[in-house]
Amino acid sequence: MYIALINVHGLVRSNNIEMGRDADTGGQTRYVVDLVKELSSREDVEVDLFTRLIKDSRVSEDYRKSIEQIGEHARIVRLTCGGTKYLRKELLWPYLDEYVDNLISFFRTQKRTPDIIHAHYADAGYVATELAAYFQIPLVFTGHSMGRNKLEYLQSQGVSEDKLNQYYHIYTRIEQEERTIRHASLVITSTNYEKNVLYKPYESQDLSKMKVIPPGLDLDTFFPYYHYEIQDPSITEEMKLAQYSMVKELQRFLTNVDKPFILALCRPEARKNIDLLIDVYGKSKELQAIANLVIVAGIRDDITKMEEGEKQVLTDMLLLMDRYDLYGKMAIPKHHNPQRDVPEIYRLAAMKRGIFVSTAALENFGLTFIEASAVGLPFVGTDKGGVRDIYENCESGILVDISNRKAIEEILYTLLTDTEQWQKLSENGVQHIRQVYNWKAHVDTYLSHLKTVLNNKKKQPALATRMGSIEHLLVCDIDNTLTGDRAAADELAKVLEAHHDRVGFAIATGRSFESAQEVLKHYSFPTPDILITAVGSEIHYGSKDVPDKGWTHYIRRRWKPDVIREVLSAFPELEMQNEEGTQRRYKISYTIKEGSEIPSLMERIRTALSEARSMQHLVLSHDTYLDILPYRASKGDAIHYIAWKWGIEASRVLTAGDSGNDRDMFSNPLRSIIVANHEESLNTIRKSKRVFFATKDSAAGVLEGLRHFKVIET
Repeated sequence: MYIALINVHGLVRSNNIEMGRDADTGGQTRYVVDLVKELSSREDVEVDLFTRLIKDSRVSEDYRKSIEQIGEHARIVRLTCGGTKYLRKELLWPYLDEYVDNLISFFRTQKRTPDIIHAHYADAGYVATELAAYFQIPLVFTGHSMGRNKLEYLQSQGVSEDKLNQYYHIYTRIEQEERTIRHASLVITSTNYEKNVLYKPYESQDLSKMKVIPPGLDLDTFFPYYHYEIQDPSITEEMKLAQYSMVKELQRFLTNVDKPFILALCRPEARKNIDLLIDVYGKSKELQAIANLVIVAGIRDDITKMEEGEKQVLTDMLLLMDRYDLYGKMAIPKHHNPQRDVPEIYRLAAMKRGIFVSTAALENFGLTFIEASAVGLPFVGTDKGGVRDIYENCESGILVDISNRKAIEEILYTLLTDTEQWQKLSENGVQHIRQVYNWKAHVDTYLSHLKTVLNNKKKQPALATRMGSIEHLLVCDIDNTLTGDRAAADELAKVLEAHHDRVGFAIATGRSFESAQEVLKHYSFPTPDILITAVGSEIHYGSKDVPDKGWTHYIRRRWKPDVIREVLSAFPELEMQNEEGTQRRYKISYTIKEGSEIPSLMERIRTALSEARSMQHLVLSHDTYLDILPYRASKGDAIHYIAWKWGIEASRVLTAGDSGNDRDMFSNPLRSIIVANHEESLNTIRKSKRVFFATKDSAAGVLEGLRHFKVIET
């Protein structure tokens, strides 16, 4: 089984994951990497984890490696989109179609496609949904966090609509989550809370295809604290050094480092409610007397240079520390290694009979609760959300109403002073985490569900399979090339049906998508594999009318339709076409009035647009119709793009047309058929060896050309 995991954003590498470096590199990153590592140990599985290729001096050079081998059967594959600078996930939405195309190209080059594709988060969900449509492979989705829940929180914090749209792109995210859930064959959640609450507001929620699979934990890394006391030989010098270094770091802050400590470990985000914990501790002389407060909130060098939200949280923490005069009692370490130091921080807290606490009002899952429990450190956390599953599975902590500050203080004090209760919760965590939250059990269940999905898969011809199986692709103009001779058109239609397995059929026309379909239906031509319409500004696939969004993304660069319309409104010789379908998103169409001096007019139009710093492609047909497209768009460019995208050698593509606006379809290395009823302007390319000038008109000329190039027998 070949599985493709997609995790577009964040900093992804197999070792030394930079947990907490920013909002995009956290529990989700850890989850996908650990999942791949466990899958790599299975002999019947191959897995690729796809993420962004990043070349940025601000981050490690590890992220610029195209391929990172994890094991014999697993890799991290990095592909570009949106350039190579490290970008936060909200800025990646405009570039995801580029990522789709690069993935298609990768699979094409590898000459294999996944059996199943698993998307992580909404951005990967968009990419995977596109790929699932192209390749007709099952889609699995894990949201990790959900947009509707995030929207509710942001609105409760008074975030403006402008920021919701421009900074968070929250409505785009929610729209794509709905779409991905709808198309997914399987939706995986970590907790029942996610399944029953977070997904409930989604119209596309379908409980029948949702499965709860608790994630695993690297139990070799998060071993119990007492292994130090029994001198476990598996404890490395690196681990001992990490613990020693953390003790030295805490000594910079704490007067009595030997006291138990209340540990909080999270990113500096407002929703984590770190200020609430400091407030509870700062007002309690009893807690201060028996325990230190240690808050590990990300990594920082200079708070003033941090992202605005993180800066505010850290500033508030320092102000509260000062207000309650917690110097010597409260530690806020500046640096830690997420992979090496975090397990040792938990173990230090457990050795001193401390507590792990999170005062976030809601936790969707709660990875830190599992990590703490695994080393034997009891937790205190919210009674809402996914932590309830951990509490019920492991009984390794206490849940509390986070809005009740007095209750938080009392529970912390009780746990710190009740040795028997602390010991029971600690032992429960060590034992039960290993039974429920281990990667072997997770992957066994995961693969079982994937096999069920594959067994239920409906066999359908995939577009990618079709494109890979044809020997030739015929791309025809419609008007006066396919049409004009009904008998010849019927004969050509029969030939295309007879050679369907070998010869792909596409059209390239100035007509709109809807108009092209009507004409083809009238002439009884088979449904084209590809429709290039609106003079090359649109590409659709097959009977399902799937748009090629990668092409749209490619051609939209520097397209300024409003500028073009304003400039050309000053030309009395031009009339905007008003017929239905003539004006498209990436095509502006005019009719030139009779009697106009065409060469002079075209020169003046080019000059005016150039002065307006507008880049575009002008297409003049029959000295009457003027189409204006993005500068990257044309029928010829669309054909070359399709050949690249689907791995069709350009020499196996045949084009057929009759007019001057088809000229860019006749470029090398394409082979071309020009029907006898062509415009005189095409005579200038008669000397090209790759161009065949037919002696017959319209469809009869196309048939003549197919025989000339030996695509069909004479």
